[in-house]
Amino acid sequence: MELREFSKRGWTRVKLESRASIALFPMAWGLLPLGFAWLMWFTDTNMDLIPYLGIAGMLLVLMGGIAGLSSRMGALGASRVGIGLFCVCFSIVAWALVTQGNFPTWGGLVFSSAAVVALVKGLDVVFKDGGYVFQRTWNAKTRLPIDSLLGWEIRTTRFDQQPMAVKRFGSNEFVQIYGRVIDGKPVLYFDMLGCKDKAEFQSLDFGIDLEGFQEALDDSEE
Repeated sequence: MELREFSKRGWTRVKLESRASIALFPMAWGLLPLGFAWLMWFTDTNMDLIPYLGIAGMLLVLMGGIAGLSSRMGALGASRVGIGLFCVCFSIVAWALVTQGNFPTWGGLVFSSAAVVALVKGLDVVFKDGGYVFQRTWNAKTRLPIDSLLGWEIRTTRFDQQPMAVKRFGSNEFVQIYGRVIDGKPVLYFDMLGCKDKAEFQSLDFGIDLEGFQEALDDSEE
């Protein structure tokens, strides 16, 4: 679908705010105690402090990950993102087990390092995304025109600030429609996640009839 089709049908492109710097700052600080933990393990120094450094480091990494994902609605729907966050959370549990002597210290270090890599790959889906998000004015009483959405998973036809309809093209590439209230007015969003460039966007078969949205809006206002 051509990008200009959206502007012709009353949709405007949304400029997204990059959260990369907000995410990388706490993550960078989180790598510092994790690095010290590796050093202490190699030198066999203050071994009892390693679990606490590991927990502190992974909490900072988790904060950075959540901050980075907060800019995109439904980012948790990407498998890489979900796996990355799960690994970080599980690594915190692993460090708690280390403090109780139920998990080896080297295991906590290895798992935490792998969790950081998994989360970075998950954030890569969001940070390298082309930001193809469009919005249009809507009526909160207007039902979603399901006849204009072919091959979509319809979750609700009522206006909702959670995903109303979703269509997947891959485990880390999907589009969703959801609502937002901006300055007291309902707005409908078309949000494509995992698409890197214009050529890829235009090659995707969205199965959407944009005219149907305007017709549904007009019918509800009559």
